[in-house]
Amino acid sequence: MKRVFLIAGESSGDLHGSSLMRSMRSRIPEIEFRGIGGSRMVDEGLHTVRHVREMNFMGIAEVIRHIPFIRQTMKELEELIDSWHPDLVILIDYPGFNLKFAPLVKKRKIPLMYYISPQLWAWHKNRVHLVNKYVDRMVVIFKFEKDFYREYGIEADFVGHPLLDVVSPSVGRETFRASLGVTDYAKLIGLFPGSRMQEIDRILPQMVESISLLRKKSGSHVAVIGCAPEIDDSVYQTYLKNSDIIPLRGKGYDIMAHSDALIVTSGTATLEAGILGAPMVIVYRTSFLTYIIGKALLEIPDIGLINIVAGSRTVPELWQNDVTGENISSQIETLISDNSLRERVQEALDTAKTKLGSPGASDRAADIAIEMMAS
Repeated sequence: MKRVFLIAGESSGDLHGSSLMRSMRSRIPEIEFRGIGGSRMVDEGLHTVRHVREMNFMGIAEVIRHIPFIRQTMKELEELIDSWHPDLVILIDYPGFNLKFAPLVKKRKIPLMYYISPQLWAWHKNRVHLVNKYVDRMVVIFKFEKDFYREYGIEADFVGHPLLDVVSPSVGRETFRASLGVTDYAKLIGLFPGSRMQEIDRILPQMVESISLLRKKSGSHVAVIGCAPEIDDSVYQTYLKNSDIIPLRGKGYDIMAHSDALIVTSGTATLEAGILGAPMVIVYRTSFLTYIIGKALLEIPDIGLINIVAGSRTVPELWQNDVTGENISSQIETLISDNSLRERVQEALDTAKTKLGSPGASDRAADIAIEMMAS
């Protein structure tokens, strides 16, 4: 029986990891998975050492506060691979942890596949030497990443983006809007405040304020929140007191596909929305210390993944102190009132989508994983 050890420390990694596991199991029905993941990976048969919700912290201060927990987790994982003897280790994004775990895997001569590359092209390019030293196969989901690694003498495998296989609304526009009581005259605004508690705490209040400001100009706006799977409903309710903004769970792609505009926290959600051609405003706020350090290290002009893939600022971005209710509402108002702008944005998003490759990424990644176990 083949044994595979996986580490995905974030919600997006959980999504991609679950698709990869499903593809691997379709090829090898008798396969065992252990490691770190979320609810989706658990549904695919992962026996968890830690759950994503325990690992999903961000920012310099949060990482420092969790150092004892990180060290303990690293120790437990090391002991597990010594006792369980996996045939393959797959690290999924989450570089702050995974690039430190990679040497422990290499030391034990276990084949190591890194799936979903760290964003080394955006910051900390010097970490490329860690990939070169410890990773046996780097499997990337953006075409430009293959070119990036080649510059450093590393031949990465480009498989395309796994979101192309999963991003699709479950119902049509009329059905979805009718379920919310949204008339043809109303404008539907989708809010995606992130998948981490710190993101929601720092960004959702400004999103809520922006909806209030929009309604002062026109009372016909309906707003819905795409709730993250690992975040409890009570968290959202904390910020929705005296508000009729609708929290929806498990309807993220319907919200993205059928809203007139979106407010999206920077991350995988911007790609999901881009694949669906949804006009959006990308926002991001973090702690002051993390922002200052990140800004100094950032080597690209944009932070939104869909803009990075597009190669230009296709949709507007608001960072840090610019993330205010007033600024967000102004950008959203422009997007929903200027039809020619909306059309240009949607055309640009369609072009960006073509750069993500073709469907079947998880299957191609699974083939590489199985090849590594057989060698």
